[in-house]
Amino acid sequence: MNPPRRQRGLILPILILLLSLGGLGWLLAHTGTGADLAARNLRREVQTTHALAMAKDALLGFAANYRNNGHPSADFGYLPCPDLDGDGSSETCGAKDQPSIGRLPYRTLNLPDLRDGTGECLWYAVAGSFKNNPKADSLNWDSIGQFRLLDRAGHPIMLAGDQQGLAAAIVFAPGLPLPQQHRTAGQGRCGDGQMAQLEHYLEVLGSTSNNIVEVLTDAEAGNDVIISLTGGEIFNQLIKRNDYAQHLQGSLQAVAECLEKANLPTPLGAQPFGPILLGSLPALNTLNGLCTTPDRRDISGNWGELMRYGLCTDGGPCLTSPEGPCRGALLFGGERRSGAPAQQRISPQDKQMTAQYLEAPTLAGLSAGQLHGLPGQIALKPGDNNTNSGDVALCLP
Repeated sequence: MNPPRRQRGLILPILILLLSLGGLGWLLAHTGTGADLAARNLRREVQTTHALAMAKDALLGFAANYRNNGHPSADFGYLPCPDLDGDGSSETCGAKDQPSIGRLPYRTLNLPDLRDGTGECLWYAVAGSFKNNPKADSLNWDSIGQFRLLDRAGHPIMLAGDQQGLAAAIVFAPGLPLPQQHRTAGQGRCGDGQMAQLEHYLEVLGSTSNNIVEVLTDAEAGNDVIISLTGGEIFNQLIKRNDYAQHLQGSLQAVAECLEKANLPTPLGAQPFGPILLGSLPALNTLNGLCTTPDRRDISGNWGELMRYGLCTDGGPCLTSPEGPCRGALLFGGERRSGAPAQQRISPQDKQMTAQYLEAPTLAGLSAGQLHGLPGQIALKPGDNNTNSGDVALCLP
């Protein structure tokens, strides 16, 4: 019986020793030394970086699967509106074509409660050209973002995958409040009614002009951390889908069916080009057929501006093709060419110019009255932007 008593007698000294060591460890961990502060800052930075990366991946996934995830009458590529009331869900955001900013809609994105390294909820801004409610008139790989990133000297930081180097969306980690910032908690998870307090969370937002918002990525006396997303990144994700080329092909064929059903109406802005009148599609709401059905209307509207339509001037078959004689042709211009001579599809004037969509060999073939050598199927390959520029033509008999 003596050994157990001796063991029990050792418990108190051991507890005292452990408590002393624990207290020493606690003191060492809270001394505020440079090494300790650096470690805490590193942990914050790692958490912030991880949260921003998760948010971006979720946004890319949302856009790449939009049609399949409860939106069967819509196209792919849309981004959600922000959370405007602090409940974690997306709302309708502002006027058409206008950028919008609010909290990251983590519930809509099927994300956990994401916070930056200081425990703050993430903020999120989306371009009107990419947001899902209300939608722009068209969304495709020529769509342009609305956020211009600037360095500390005020010079633009050009982002690949956008014609003007702009971002389609940005996620913000606000960090700790600065001395001049005063944040008031609300009832929602991330507060409610806090849009009026925007300047108390984010200091990177600059001026807005013509719907372009400046973002000061290295603002003095600021601590916001951001991650950006471009249209090119969205459509690169879509191009990786095995079924995306067929998705676009289906839209092209639906428009061809509508044109044939309307007995090949005159192209808009038609100009003589060899044996044909070449121009843009007639307004799709003036046509009937597959291109106007609920499951195709959004897709046709999004991609119609990349199509060109040729009609034989004599009303008969003036074009030859592997399928036989054609009274017209529907052409898909693919991605804009980045190499010389570069194609530009920014202004309304650009979008009226056939050479900004069709390649010189295509135009030469049309001028000679033949479609031989042009594929009839859209084929896409993943990679950098501007790699899928081959024209596609459908014979309209």
